[in-house]
Amino acid sequence: MSFFKTIKHWFTEAPHFEGTITASERIGARIQKVTISLPAPVAVPFPVGCFVQAMTWGVIPRAYSVATATTTSFTLLVSFSGMGAGSRFFAEAPIGTKVTCYGPFDDFPYHAGTGRTKIFFATSTGVAPFRRMVEIPLKEGFETALFLGTPKEADIAFKKEFEDLERANPLFHFIPVLSAGDTTWKGARGYVTDQFKGRGDLLRESDIYICGVPMMTAGVLAMLKKEGVPESQIFVQKFG
Repeated sequence: MSFFKTIKHWFTEAPHFEGTITASERIGARIQKVTISLPAPVAVPFPVGCFVQAMTWGVIPRAYSVATATTTSFTLLVSFSGMGAGSRFFAEAPIGTKVTCYGPFDDFPYHAGTGRTKIFFATSTGVAPFRRMVEIPLKEGFETALFLGTPKEADIAFKKEFEDLERANPLFHFIPVLSAGDTTWKGARGYVTDQFKGRGDLLRESDIYICGVPMMTAGVLAMLKKEGVPESQIFVQKFG
């Protein structure tokens, strides 16, 4: 299929719908949390780990992982780090704005039945698919850790939700890692990879999920390769 036929097929045949922005909230200085309602209720919420392609400004597609979902709406996290087309669109869009979305595309599923500890690595808005995903291994009875890298404490998305989950379930460990935290921050500092020096044994015994900026992803993959973690235990969100 030629390039132009592929594009025409994608924009006419791929599953799509027109949603409506029903809520928009700024998180710190780097993230916009956006809730989009569906045109009609669905039988089940969008799959855990899926993403949608939102047509920002009506013509520019941008991929976003679905953070939370019900049968009537879903939530996205939009990063302002590059202030691209998607960032500007969602920063300026008022409540009631219509957004054409393609998907959901389910290319980053949770892999059940492996019998291993789960470790999730994320930066900034890359935590979106893990908002729901971390709850699955906890229900299976596996120890689960989420390492979330971000510059400032105010930029931690779903901070209260993850802290509440940690208090409620001793199997869950939430470790925000700040690269530019102020003097009041008492938690981990540096980068997510800094937290695993001398812990190759734990990495080799775990399933690893990664979603975030390319630099973090490359750093974690290099660490896992150095520690001899099998590729079959590593899962990366690549937006197809």
